[in-house]
Amino acid sequence: MKKKLAVISTACLLILASDPVSSYATPDSSSDVLDQPTSVTNEDVKAIFDSLYQEGYSLGEEDGYAEKKFEQFDQTTGLDKSSEEFTWFMMGYTVGYKKGQQQKEEELKTEQENEMAAGEEEGYQQGILDYKHATIQSEIDPFPSKSSDWNKGYVQGYKKAISLMDLSVKAKKEGYDQGLENDSMSVPSMYDDEDVTRQAFTEGFETAQAEVLNQQKKQFEKQGYVQGYHDLSLEVPAEAEGELQTAFEQGYEKGQKQKQKDVKADGYDSAFTYQTYRAPKSLQDKPELVKWYKAGFYSNKDVKSLQKKAYKDGWKLGKEMSVPKKYKQNKAAVAMYKKYFEQGQKKQDKTVSHILLGSGIVLTLVALITLWRLRRRKNEETILDS
Repeated sequence: MKKKLAVISTACLLILASDPVSSYATPDSSSDVLDQPTSVTNEDVKAIFDSLYQEGYSLGEEDGYAEKKFEQFDQTTGLDKSSEEFTWFMMGYTVGYKKGQQQKEEELKTEQENEMAAGEEEGYQQGILDYKHATIQSEIDPFPSKSSDWNKGYVQGYKKAISLMDLSVKAKKEGYDQGLENDSMSVPSMYDDEDVTRQAFTEGFETAQAEVLNQQKKQFEKQGYVQGYHDLSLEVPAEAEGELQTAFEQGYEKGQKQKQKDVKADGYDSAFTYQTYRAPKSLQDKPELVKWYKAGFYSNKDVKSLQKKAYKDGWKLGKEMSVPKKYKQNKAAVAMYKKYFEQGQKKQDKTVSHILLGSGIVLTLVALITLWRLRRRKNEETILDS
């Protein structure tokens, strides 16, 4: 018995050390199988071989996956088989063992790859956040609860994110510069391979394009404003299309409205200067503006009340000229107030002269009043100039 076990062990080692596929072949009819009589067919031999091979393969696959040779063997293994049967059995075991080893290695490799991928993804996302918040980690501490493969992937992902974000800053700048010079975008290959850098380049380009468009819109709106203010017929430049045309037309409309507003204000001011309405010669061939000028003239309901106040202020003895705050910025209103204030003063002079006529102190009082009035007028002129 001991001798047979020794033979079996030696055979196992030799078989495992060799290539089972090249060393063995399916037995044929010439094999002396189990000393069977010549009536045993090739099919019978093949069936025996397949059975023994599969039995060995199953045991070998389990041992190979566990990486423990002969784990499934015991003291009785092979005792019920002839040397040739045991050879077929060990052929299956050897192939199964290598298959189990390979399966285990592939599973471990897949697990490692999955761990690294998971760590890399998390490290990448954290790197993006840290870059945006300016909290980049120069040294990355490992996560004790994670595997070494996961931590390795995390570091790789984090560094990749920082590198890409650095590159994206450059990409955005180049995209911006391209957008200032060209209307069509062309992403360089060095930025086109990654979403982050491609998006950064695109964002820079679109930002520049928006700035260019806004500047063009301002220019065309200004041109339209000038055209509308000078009451010219609307003529949109040929190069103004889409949003640029809209900007020009909006500027034209604003110019016309401002012109109408200014003309109406001129009409309002003219009411302080003229007693009756008169249309300016500069507007005689522009009936639409004449309408606004006239509307401004008749909208001035303050003329009579301001005239009355100015005359009354001038008539009062000792009253200094003081234009109401509401009209101080209106030159026409100030000029009218001064005119009627002085008329009130003249009326005051005549009244005082009549009252004091025949009195012995007339000349003296007149002289004093004249002196006082000269001083007051000087003060008034100073006030008006200021």
